[in-house]
This record gives sequence, C-alpha cells and structure tokens, in this order.
Amino acid sequence: MPSLARAQFDIALADVDALIQQAKSFSKGKRGAPASVAGVVRPGRSFTHAAAVLLAGAIEGYVEAVVTETATAQKLTTPQMKELKERVKASHGASVRHVHGLTAHIGLPFVLDTIGWRGLPAGGVRTLLDELSTRRNKVAHGAAPKGARVADVERWRKLAARFADELDTKCAAAVMAATGATTAPW
Repeated sequence: MPSLARAQFDIALADVDALIQQAKSFSKGKRGAPASVAGVVRPGRSFTHAAAVLLAGAIEGYVEAVVTETATAQKLTTPQMKELKERVKASHGASVRHVHGLTAHIGLPFVLDTIGWRGLPAGGVRTLLDELSTRRNKVAHGAAPKGARVADVERWRKLAARFADELDTKCAAAVMAATGATTAPW
C-alpha cells in the first residue's frame, strides 16, 4: 500500500499522461509532431511543455508531502515539525538540493544517492531531477526549447513513478526504524 502522498502523486501522473496523449494526437500517436497544423507551429509543443512543468511540480509536491507524512509518522517534536514546515514553505522546485534538504529532516540525508534500480545508471535520479528542473525553469521563464520531444516527457514520467515508489519504500523504512514498528506505516 502506498503512502497518501504517493496516491496523490498518481492523480498528477494521470494528468501528465493526458497531456502526453494530447501532444501525440497531433502526430497520430507517433512521437514526432508535424511542423505546423492550421498555421500553428509545432502544435504539440505546448502540451509537452505543460506536461514537463506539471511533472516537475508533481514531484516537488510528492516529495514535500511524503516527507511531511513520514515526519508525522515518526512523531517528530513540535519544534522539529515547525522547522520542517518552514523548509517546505521556503523552498521551491524539485531540485536535488531541495530533496536532500527535506529528507535530511527524516533521517534520510542524501537519499537520492541510495535510490536506483536495474537499468538506471548511477546518478540517474539526480539526472532526472536536474533535467526536469531545467526544463521547468526554461518553460516558466520563457526560454523553453523550440523542440519539445514527447519521448523526453514519457521517459521522465516513467522514471518519476519509479522514483516515487522507491522513495516511498525508503520513507516507510525510516518510520519503522524511528518508531521500532515491525510493519510499514503504509
């Protein structure tokens, strides 16, 4: 059973999937899009940009929610929870530094260095967050690339779901270690 944060993340992933499908609709389900449709240059690009921004935001929200959920289950003190909530409020984006800063509060410093799986090269999660943060920032600040590949967004979406599964497992283990519980909290 996933954490509440992971269940909420699935809802956001469904929205990302819808944007990916919309982007593909301009190319009859293929990954490439026509140069223009009815005078609109690269009509699927806005959907891939939107999907990347939504995915970056969803990862940020997921990490913040799962860390808060973990801290609550660990029964952190009121001052510790207050500090964590201030950190969540003060930081923005799904950067590596943001994730490490938050997870350190729950006893998982540098957690991204411990997450990986077969087929994901060393540093793959860091690369995912860096790529998504960079794309999100470019879109948000008007410097988005003219080419916005559906394949990139599909890859990020797949990696994000697996990352969330792995982080959920790490957070559950952190709760068990902190509380002495013998069963996972979720």
